[in-house]
Amino acid sequence: MPISNTDLQELAKVSLDEYLRNLPVDQIAVERPFLKKLMEGRKSLLGAKQNVVENIRKEHGSNFSWAFGEETVKFNKRNTTEQASFPWRRAVDGLYIDYDRLFSNGIKVREGGARGFQLEYNERVQLINLLDEQLEVLREGFLNKLDLELHRDGSHGADAVVGLDSLVCLAPDAGTVGGIDRAKASYWRNYAVKDIASTALGNLVGEMETAWRQCIKHGGSPDFIIAGGKFIDTYRKQVTVTHIAGSGETKYIDAGVGAGVNTGLAFKGVEIIWDPQFDELDAMANRTVEWSKRCYFLNTRFMKLRDDDLDIVAPIRPHDTLAMYAMVNLRCALSISRANAHAVLAIQ
Repeated sequence: MPISNTDLQELAKVSLDEYLRNLPVDQIAVERPFLKKLMEGRKSLLGAKQNVVENIRKEHGSNFSWAFGEETVKFNKRNTTEQASFPWRRAVDGLYIDYDRLFSNGIKVREGGARGFQLEYNERVQLINLLDEQLEVLREGFLNKLDLELHRDGSHGADAVVGLDSLVCLAPDAGTVGGIDRAKASYWRNYAVKDIASTALGNLVGEMETAWRQCIKHGGSPDFIIAGGKFIDTYRKQVTVTHIAGSGETKYIDAGVGAGVNTGLAFKGVEIIWDPQFDELDAMANRTVEWSKRCYFLNTRFMKLRDDDLDIVAPIRPHDTLAMYAMVNLRCALSISRANAHAVLAIQ
């Protein structure tokens, strides 16, 4: 028995809603560790203005001095705050299934007429199977691309979101981030060091120590470390693993520490997470330093993802196309409220 086009659209919208809107945050695939971490601390993006605004303190404006007796005390007018503005952008993705493909799967769509046609059992099974596959790839494709874009600097498109490569930059003393010129505002620069020699034993660890202290100086210990494969391999060669077992205890030696994106390697007690997206980014243009050679020390207290939640849309089909349409919208922005709390390192 056929199904009306209106009922088909509603069924697709409900199915898409179950796949996307109700997707628990902690169930986002672990092979997207950066997006997963950002989603843990995501905030709602309110409407109206074009920008997410972060209020930041650029200085203390101190007028400290020594005085004795009747010496005149000097007063100053303080201007210690600044605003950083990060434009939100809208991410979209969509699909369609033409009626002939549905018909080939044993499902007939009837245009016009009364609603509420009841599908037979085999038709319903065929339709759900077809929708499951289409909506699954829509979900996975959307999340994968969103994660990828949140890594990039946003220079590849006027409507692209500004991501990690701009906020925590390998050249932090140049360019404008959040409307603030980093060439003039030293407080708005992250720590960065590149071309670290990977052959000298201990040299990489020493640079990491320096970067860590710089982060602590300006906001506390980083709580999230992501790195590329080449950086992780180099770090692993410079780390001495010692296992002490008591008499009679079984001793295990496993060269393949970690599992999945969890490398089993850590720095200052924070595990170094391998980010597979770094390999995808290396395959793209417009990168000066290989992503696989990078490592990011991030303090997520000062980095936030804001979004307005996924909007599930079932557009009316065009007058000249027999097909079912479904799409998703997401407005989002990635912002930082303190640049010098983060660091990026890169080996040669």
